[in-house]
Amino acid sequence: MRNDTVKTIISVVIFLVLLVIVIKLLNFAVKILFPIAVIIIAAYIIYMLVRKKY
Repeated sequence: MRNDTVKTIISVVIFLVLLVIVIKLLNFAVKILFPIAVIIIAAYIIYMLVRKKY
Protein backbone atom coordinates (compact mmCIF):
# COMPACT_ATOMS: atom_id res chain seq x y z
CA MET A 1 0.00 0.00 0.00
CA ARG A 2 1.07 3.53 -0.63
CA ASN A 3 1.73 6.02 2.10
CA ASP A 4 -1.34 8.09 1.17
CA THR A 5 -3.62 5.09 1.55
CA VAL A 6 -2.32 4.34 5.04
CA LYS A 7 -2.81 7.98 6.08
CA THR A 8 -6.35 7.94 4.73
CA ILE A 9 -7.25 4.75 6.59
CA ILE A 10 -5.82 6.09 9.86
CA SER A 11 -7.68 9.39 9.40
CA VAL A 12 -10.98 7.59 8.82
CA VAL A 13 -10.50 5.43 11.93
CA ILE A 14 -9.70 8.48 14.09
CA PHE A 15 -12.72 10.31 12.65
CA LEU A 16 -15.02 7.39 13.48
CA VAL A 17 -13.69 7.18 17.05
CA LEU A 18 -14.25 10.91 17.56
CA LEU A 19 -17.74 10.61 16.07
CA VAL A 20 -18.65 7.88 18.57
CA ILE A 21 -17.35 10.03 21.45
CA VAL A 22 -19.43 13.02 20.29
CA ILE A 23 -22.56 10.88 19.99
CA LYS A 24 -22.06 9.57 23.54
CA LEU A 25 -21.61 13.12 24.86
CA LEU A 26 -24.78 14.26 23.08
CA ASN A 27 -26.63 11.30 24.56
CA PHE A 28 -25.44 12.41 28.02
CA ALA A 29 -26.53 15.98 27.33
CA VAL A 30 -29.99 14.92 26.23
CA LYS A 31 -30.52 12.57 29.19
CA ILE A 32 -29.18 14.86 31.93
CA LEU A 33 -29.21 18.48 30.80
CA PHE A 34 -32.42 18.61 28.73
CA PRO A 35 -34.81 17.91 31.65
CA ILE A 36 -32.98 20.49 33.77
CA ALA A 37 -33.34 23.05 30.98
CA VAL A 38 -37.07 22.33 30.68
CA ILE A 39 -37.53 22.87 34.42
CA ILE A 40 -35.59 26.15 34.30
CA ILE A 41 -37.64 27.44 31.37
CA ALA A 42 -40.91 26.46 33.06
CA ALA A 43 -39.85 28.20 36.28
CA TYR A 44 -38.94 31.33 34.32
CA ILE A 45 -42.32 31.38 32.56
CA ILE A 46 -44.14 31.01 35.89
CA TYR A 47 -41.98 33.76 37.39
CA MET A 48 -42.80 36.10 34.53
CA LEU A 49 -46.54 35.35 34.83
CA VAL A 50 -46.56 35.96 38.59
CA ARG A 51 -44.45 39.11 38.36
CA LYS A 52 -46.46 40.62 35.49
CA LYS A 53 -48.03 43.94 36.52
CA TYR A 54 -51.34 45.05 35.08
